[in-house]
Amino acid sequence: MKLSTLILEKRNRPKLVVMAGGAGTGKSYLLSQLDLGSLHLVNPDKYVEDPDSPAYNKLSPGVALANKEAEALGDDKTSFVWDTTASNPAKVKQFLDKGYDVYMVMVYTHPVIAFISNAKRIRRVPSSAVFSTWNNVYKLIEDYNKMLKGNLSIFINDRGGDFDQYIKEFDTAAKNGADGISDYLQKLTDKLELETGSTFRDPIQLSKQVEQEFFKAVRNIDYNTEDYSEDRALKKYFSDWYNKKGVGPGEEKMEKKLASHRREKENAATRNVNTLDSIAADLYDPLFQEKLVHSTPAEIDSKIQNFLS
Repeated sequence: MKLSTLILEKRNRPKLVVMAGGAGTGKSYLLSQLDLGSLHLVNPDKYVEDPDSPAYNKLSPGVALANKEAEALGDDKTSFVWDTTASNPAKVKQFLDKGYDVYMVMVYTHPVIAFISNAKRIRRVPSSAVFSTWNNVYKLIEDYNKMLKGNLSIFINDRGGDFDQYIKEFDTAAKNGADGISDYLQKLTDKLELETGSTFRDPIQLSKQVEQEFFKAVRNIDYNTEDYSEDRALKKYFSDWYNKKGVGPGEEKMEKKLASHRREKENAATRNVNTLDSIAADLYDPLFQEKLVHSTPAEIDSKIQNFLS
């Protein structure tokens, strides 16, 4: 095949620009600094913030719809920009397999900046999700660099130094691992009066009849009605069973469901501790820090323009 033919085929390949990073990292800010022309933007926020969307104020359905939109564009070989956490490399690789050229811009920010920024957003994910995404995504830097053959830029968003004191305090606390970080975050939350709970809660709505049957079913079960996740888990389990079979699952099965839910909460708490321990280790790992090679918005924009052309 002639070189000119290879060049032509390369130019005609669809392009994908991946804006990677978790909640509170500043992807939207960086996007505003880049000239991406008329490239279509795929972003879960479009679905989550649209009152007419079936995913309105529902994060997981919004992400699912955005992924579905990206897949449809991929089938049509349409060039686009994808705002995503990029925590699953397989979802990026599928576009390479479809013949795309892919460039990734990974937006990095210190975990305490992500924590505070998320807490101040109108729509917040759970703080545990902020840290788990941070932990997952930035461990993939080297993998993505290899997968994309160097088509990767990192933007380190330090917010102009406004958070330097919190970074110093967080890093000091991280010397004591997960316990140190947890203690510090609680003090910081109280000091700044932060809201750290998720705004994407979706309470189960029961009909009057089902609600009456539910309360009969749990009258002898000792569960915390003030615990959102526990209350929701039991109501969903009961509602799904009742709507399918016309009767409730019975007290024994409800007790087993409660025990199962509590075990999962304990497992989630353990995973969160492991995540914070991992973050603490990364902050003091010189090999991890070496991977964080910062590029300015202007430098990233120049690289993307070359990539797109």
